Amino acid sequence: MKKKFSNYFFLPILLMSGFLTETLAAPPTFADLAVLLAKGYFKSDVAGDASLEQCAAFLNRKGVCFSLFDLMDSEAKVTQEDFARVVGQSTLLFLGEADLENGCIKKPIDIKTWVDYCLLNDVDSIFLWRKFVHRMEKGSLPEVQRFFGNG
Repeated sequence: MKKKFSNYFFLPILLMSGFLTETLAAPPTFADLAVLLAKGYFKSDVAGDASLEQCAAFLNRKGVCFSLFDLMDSEAKVTQEDFARVVGQSTLLFLGEADLENGCIKKPIDIKTWVDYCLLNDVDSIFLWRKFVHRMEKGSLPEVQRFFGNG
């Protein structure tokens, strides 16, 4: 019997600092996603004062991969497919079904896209994406602002 993974698994990641209501300052970055994921779900393994670099290194060691080029580019924006990949990789990791290829958790062979993986495994990546975008409406996280010299 295949294990199901609840959408509520990811809500602590997206809600760790509460909802913001102002207009979207800029689309969310990979740096924002890495910090939210590391400090939200892996908070027992990642220090609360961890930097962007520490968060990204932790996730990459686990196989939830972030490109250094994307992390270092404040103009590289997360797409829904990118977001679904991170959610899908995290789901596989926590289900104990992660299969690594070149250090990254790979998509199951019988699945076309990470969005498909999420849909087929009852993970509503669209709902979670909206919560992520909503969370980032006011701008980047302090760790990301410090990294890019804005905080």
